[in-house]
Amino acid sequence: MINCIVVDDEPLARQLIVSYIEQLPGLHCLGSYPTAVEAFTALHQHQVDVIFIDIEMPGISGLNFIKSLKTHPKVIFITAYTEYAVEAFEIEATDYLVKPVMFERFLKAVQKVGLNKNESQRINQPTAEITNIFLKVDKKLVKINLSSIIYIEGLGDYVKVHTPNHTYVSYMALGKLEALLPNYEFIRIHRSIIINKHLIQYIEGNFVRIADIDLPIGLTYKANLFKSVE
Repeated sequence: MINCIVVDDEPLARQLIVSYIEQLPGLHCLGSYPTAVEAFTALHQHQVDVIFIDIEMPGISGLNFIKSLKTHPKVIFITAYTEYAVEAFEIEATDYLVKPVMFERFLKAVQKVGLNKNESQRINQPTAEITNIFLKVDKKLVKINLSSIIYIEGLGDYVKVHTPNHTYVSYMALGKLEALLPNYEFIRIHRSIIINKHLIQYIEGNFVRIADIDLPIGLTYKANLFKSVE
């Protein structure tokens, strides 16, 4: 049995990786933590074999946290950014996964930490479906049902999440939020807009009609949008 912990400041991202771990009989999740500080405590309380860790987090980054440890378990970085890969492998990361992480890619990574063929057989159960996302809004962690999201706007370092009854503003880059959303439900149609595909009414010219709102389609995103609705 391989003992592991998950470290990521995004609740949805932690939930996804924990759900993957629970499907493999050879892995055991000792806990999931939103900060490196909490993970540090866990490392001293338990025998941890593998740590799945995000890179960009409040306080200390995942990279700097691993560098600060005199000794550390095997490390699999899970991040929305590709630019840290070289640095990650320089500190002997076992693997480097870019969000959104599919189960098949996750499985390849855990096989590198010693999971044998029998232990890596998926338990016969459906993948946990993610139905909610947690966003930091006005110093609170707000739970938002994914099906209620109409569209999301990127405004520099912030996002505006539009639902039928409320608009939530959160300090987060649009790309980071996009990496946490299930791609079967959401699609980016513009450099600053992500929409809920299930709410599309029609597409006409360079606009998509969704919940009686016309939203622009970026030229570089148009082909992918049409492909996703075929």
